[in-house]
Amino acid sequence: MHLSTLQFMGWLALSSVVASSDPTMSTCKTLSVALPDEVFFPETDSYNASVLSYPFVQLRLESTCIVRPKTTHDVVTIITTLNESNRTRFAIKGGGHNANVGFNNIRDGVTIDMQGLKTVEVARGNEVVRVGAGALGQDVYDVVQKHNLTILGPRIGMVGVAGFTTGGGIGFLSPEKGWACDAVVNFEVVLASGEIVNANATSRVDLYTALKGGQSNFGTVTRFDLKTFPQGPIWGGRIAYAANASAGLISAYTKFKDPENYDPYASGWVTIGYNHTVAKFAPVSILWYTKPQLKPGALGGIINAGSHVTNGMIEAPINEHTRNASRGVAAAAARRTIWATTTFHISPTILHRIHSFWADLIPEICETHAEANVAAELTFQSLPPSPSSDSHPNSLGFAHNETPEKNIVFVQVVFLYSDGAATVGLEKALKDLVERINELADDEGLAHKFRYMNFAAWFQNPLGGYGKKQKKTLREVAQKYDPKGMFQKQLAGGFKLF
Repeated sequence: MHLSTLQFMGWLALSSVVASSDPTMSTCKTLSVALPDEVFFPETDSYNASVLSYPFVQLRLESTCIVRPKTTHDVVTIITTLNESNRTRFAIKGGGHNANVGFNNIRDGVTIDMQGLKTVEVARGNEVVRVGAGALGQDVYDVVQKHNLTILGPRIGMVGVAGFTTGGGIGFLSPEKGWACDAVVNFEVVLASGEIVNANATSRVDLYTALKGGQSNFGTVTRFDLKTFPQGPIWGGRIAYAANASAGLISAYTKFKDPENYDPYASGWVTIGYNHTVAKFAPVSILWYTKPQLKPGALGGIINAGSHVTNGMIEAPINEHTRNASRGVAAAAARRTIWATTTFHISPTILHRIHSFWADLIPEICETHAEANVAAELTFQSLPPSPSSDSHPNSLGFAHNETPEKNIVFVQVVFLYSDGAATVGLEKALKDLVERINELADDEGLAHKFRYMNFAAWFQNPLGGYGKKQKKTLREVAQKYDPKGMFQKQLAGGFKLF
């Protein structure tokens, strides 16, 4: 429910003294006049619904106002107003799944909630799907599935397309077809100036490349035109193993990562969880095979790594798998979470060494913060292949002749907890764990500079991990399309180039 005209005039009178000296409140007033049906203030139903739609508790910040555009031209109005204010800080929410506080919401600022831009339209003879920047993965999968198609999209349905794709993006078909950002045909972008532009392989190629991994540093993407791929049901799901299966699962994943065993139809990850409440480790795999007629392929060793407590492997359409995955995330939505990542080459020993030191330290860390009901996870998975040639590069820093999909692993270190008072201590523990993993990788000569942006913590530097040359190029693109640095200075969230 937005403010009626009478409500708004009353609010305006009561807050006139504050608003006259508060640039953020003044900006909200200006936006309310320009877009009266799309600006929401605290205590209204629409405002509260937007805040509560974030999947993790720590993200539910209360901004000065929330604006929900319905069209690209509404976004032009919003960006132009914010640019003219020159002082108002803002955040942009696509799906709102990034766990870093302030990356997709803001306290004492304007939050642009893109959920009004959720149009999904299959076009060009089923070759492309046009996706609004507020769409979730589930929105897209449910539409393209009707045509027996899929996209390189998120593997959890509630993840937003926008942040996922501009951060690189790893999907079900990535082992075979690459990064999700490489399947973008066109970006529709609102620049800081308010100009609407298209970036693709023939127009504004520099911006097109920069957006494939450079995320929110150049403008506001309002629509993605994505390649579609014919795809029937896939085989996959979640397997929970007996507690004593951790070492066997790590061994199986190490063998899976042997370059000679590479299987372009196999994807997923293995996780060792720890629940302090019951003081038990819980090994899990979440796996998919996109050619179910050839199952299990290279996944066989992982599947048979230990006794199963539950086995949820099913053959089903992709949109059913993503809906199931969302249910698992929703179960943790009432909690807080922090995570970080790092990357290294595979060896016969590195995963075991990382798991061993993590398993030794985690019970003590969780006990230190026992009042927060902490759970921890250590997850290993693979990177997609690089673009097949230099003709359509992304910004992630891998050369076309590199094979990260065959010999590189990245790890995600996660804490889930219930008490915000534990955040500082757990963030320190998170930093220490990642630093120790990097030391172990260095010790074997396996370290790699890449950090997957979508799993990176606020204290990490994924853009730096793309390499000095690539970061310099990204800075040049940002200066060209945003010369005043609006998206460096006023946009609160994201990893910055300057």
